[in-house]
This record gives sequence, C-alpha cells and structure tokens, in this order.
Amino acid sequence: MSGAELLEQLGQISVCQIADARGRSLALDTQIRPLDASFRICAPAYTVVCPPEDNLTLHHALHIAGPGHVLVVSGSGGDTAALFGELMSISAQARGLSGTIIDGPARDPLEIAALKYPVFARSICPRRASKERYGSIGGPIKLGGLVVNSGDIVVADCNGIAAFPPEILAEVVEQACAVARKETELKEVFRTGRTYFELAGLSALVPSGRDRAPRV
Repeated sequence: MSGAELLEQLGQISVCQIADARGRSLALDTQIRPLDASFRICAPAYTVVCPPEDNLTLHHALHIAGPGHVLVVSGSGGDTAALFGELMSISAQARGLSGTIIDGPARDPLEIAALKYPVFARSICPRRASKERYGSIGGPIKLGGLVVNSGDIVVADCNGIAAFPPEILAEVVEQACAVARKETELKEVFRTGRTYFELAGLSALVPSGRDRAPRV
C-alpha cells in the first residue's frame, strides 16, 4: 500500500483510536483546539517558527509549501496577535494545503469554519500580526507538548493532536485499524444491553462486598 493510500486510510481513524492503538508511546497535545469541532487533519508536517506576534515566516511558508502538507507553526509563546485568519485560509486552501496548526492565536473562526479549511490554534485574538521579523522553516519545532519535525505525520481532530515519524506510518495504520474494527464489533454488542464491565470480567476487580447493586 502506498504512502498516500495509508494516509487516506488513517484519515478515517480518530485520534482516540490511534491513542488506544499506541498507548503511552504516542505523543499527544490536547490544548491546541480546532476552530470548528468537525475539522480533521491527516498529513505530513511543514514546520514553521514565527517570532512572537509576527507572521512574516508563516506567509513565506504558505507561499512555498507543497500541496497536501499541513503547516505546523510555533508562535514562540506570543499570544497578543493572530498569526492566521480567513484570508490566509483562503490562500492556503487554494494552494492545496491540508490545514494549519498553530501554537498561538488565530482569528476569524466563523469565517474559517464556513470555508471548511482546517485550522487549529491555542487561542483566538482579533489583533493582526506584524510582518517584520523572520523565524525559520523546516526544522524541529515544539508544538505544545509535541516535538514535530518536517515530514512527520500529523493527525488532528477535536480529541487532540498526534505526531509520529513517517517510518512507522504503516504500523500505526495497522494497529489503529484493528482498534477501529474492534470498536465496531463492540458497538453492536453494547446495543443489545451488555456492558464492557461484563465482557471484560471487571467484577473480579471489584472489592468484596461491593459486587451487588445497592438498594434504592
């Protein structure tokens, strides 16, 4: 299966299912949120570091990034000016980018939601950024609790953001798809009224004397 086919398959899997598949070995960030809960990204990263409150570097990255990439941006701790908004989203969408993830502020959430171009940000701020200082493009960055390298596979939805090296893409897809299949089977069982407590034999873990429902 090609890398593009693997990405398409992974794009149908939630970050929750990937987290279940990989356990504690998967690095996650849950503080950077989508501007619309339906937004989802599954794409290779194109990393950007912006000086605080300045998006000159991000404009350059948007101009040179290839289609299919997600712009993954460190705002260097700035929180008083938006690094990305509606106009940049229109441009990024037209150039075939898969989304933008910013450890910093964005703006125009309603307009971006209407565009259906996935943007994730740490906060919302109406003030625009300056364009005076250049940061860097293509190097390792810190994105909240994640370290992301250009080319890493980034999966993001309303549950959180995960990133991992492309070398393990096939392994992650296989494991996450197995979790998804198991969940599909369990949904049918749970619709019959059975519970996970029953199926997993969790009664063995309940302290003696508490294994009966209290009288009400």
